[in-house]
Amino acid sequence: MTTDWSDPDIRDAVEGHERFKRQFERDKAFYRSLATRKQKPRLLWIGCSDSRVVPAQITSADPGELFEIRNIANVVPPATAWDDSVGAAIEYALAHLGIDDVVVCGHTGCGGIQALLDGLEPPSDTHLGRWIDYTRPAHRLVAAAQVGEAERLVETIKAHIQFQIDNLRTYTRVRDGLESGKLGVHGWLYVMETGDLLAYDSHAGDWQPLGRRDEP
Repeated sequence: MTTDWSDPDIRDAVEGHERFKRQFERDKAFYRSLATRKQKPRLLWIGCSDSRVVPAQITSADPGELFEIRNIANVVPPATAWDDSVGAAIEYALAHLGIDDVVVCGHTGCGGIQALLDGLEPPSDTHLGRWIDYTRPAHRLVAAAQVGEAERLVETIKAHIQFQIDNLRTYTRVRDGLESGKLGVHGWLYVMETGDLLAYDSHAGDWQPLGRRDEP
C-alpha cells in the first residue's frame, strides 16, 4: 500500500508534521528528555475518541502528563467483560506507572450516546453494536426518570459517566486503591459549547464547574 500524497487529508497531516518538527527543533532538549527518561504521567484519562475533544488541549497538559484511554463514549467495560485493551491500560497505569488519580470524562454532544436516542442502533453482531450496548444502563435510567427531551442527551451522558465509574470500581487495582485511600477517581464532563469542565460533586449530588477553589 502506497501513500497518496495528493490526498488533501494526507497533505494536511504532512504539513502539520512539518510544523511539529520545527517546534521539536526549538524544544529539542525537552523532547530528548521525554525519550530518555521513563514516563511519569499524573493522570489516567479515560475519555471519548471524539476528534473534537482533545484531553491535552482541554487541560493544557504537556506531553508525558496524561496517560489516555480513548474510545467511543468513554466506556469502561466491567472487569468481568475481559476487555484486554481497557483492562490492561488500567492495570499498567496503576501498577507500573504509579498513577493515583483517574478521570472518566464524557462530553456534550457525544455521538455514542446520541445513537440510541436517535434510534440509530447498530446491529448487535457488529463491534460497534456490542460496544454501544455499554451505554444502555444510562439510557434506561434517564428514560425511567422521564427526563424531558431537551435535557435527555446531556443527562444520559452524565449518567453514563457515573455508570463507567461503577464499572471502573470492579477492577481489583482500582478497588484496592480506593479502599486504601491512595487512589482518586473523578467523573468530569467537558462542555464543548463553553469549554468548561464540570465535576460531579458526590456530597452535593450535582455537577459543579471545575476550577481552583479559594483556600479557607
